[in-house]
This record gives sequence, structure tokens and C-alpha cells, in this order.
Amino acid sequence: MIQLPMLTVVCAIIFKNDGRILITQRSARMKMPLKWEFPGGKVEKGEDGERAIIREVKEELELDIKILKTHIPYEYTYPGFTLFMMPYEAEIIGGDLFLKEHRTYAWVRPNELPSFDFSEGDLEIVRRLTHV
Repeated sequence: MIQLPMLTVVCAIIFKNDGRILITQRSARMKMPLKWEFPGGKVEKGEDGERAIIREVKEELELDIKILKTHIPYEYTYPGFTLFMMPYEAEIIGGDLFLKEHRTYAWVRPNELPSFDFSEGDLEIVRRLTHV
């Protein structure tokens, strides 16, 4: 059996007080162009997941977040590599949302998530949040 490279990533499930969740759309220049996702990115060497998600959200969206809950991690295999996803539920504690890499963003209710074209690696989170 061939061992595929493992990529460890984090993502933030950021809720507003009204129950809506922040999602971002990848730009046309990014891998998996124009797919929707939960904000996040790669865990750097020597970094734990919580520090990684706080850093990634700050770098990509100019937002400061506070971790509220750690969700159960999971794996998703793409052609050529396996993704190890570490999801965190978070709230915004500072900053003004500014997109540095993404095309756009949306605040959506959990039941609206299935209507967006998510990257395959994020679909498990959509299932968990919508109980589908």
C-alpha cells in the first residue's frame, strides 16, 4: 500500500451571536479555485493547532479570535495527499474583517451550508453542523 503525504491543517468555525457562521470563498489563483471553506490553513513546524488557527485567521482575515471548543479531527484523502483536519469553534474578539487571499466571504446559517460548493475536505464539517 502506498503511503500518501499527510498535510495537517486547521480551520475555524466562527459563529456570530445570531447563529450564523463565517465561510470564505477561495480565489481563482488558489488551489481548489472558487470553492468555499471554513477559514484556516496549514500548521507550521513546532506549532500546535490552537496557535495555528489563531495565526491563520489573523493572517488571512485580519481577525483576532478566541478558541471556544475543539472539534474531533478527521482525515480526508485527496488524489496525491491526505488531509488531517483539526476544526476549532471560535469567536471574534477583535479586528475588522479584511480578505487578503480569498475572493469573498459570507455569514450563513448552518442549514444554508449545503447550498455552497465547499472543498471536499470541508464537507465533513458541513455534515456535522447540519447533521446530514
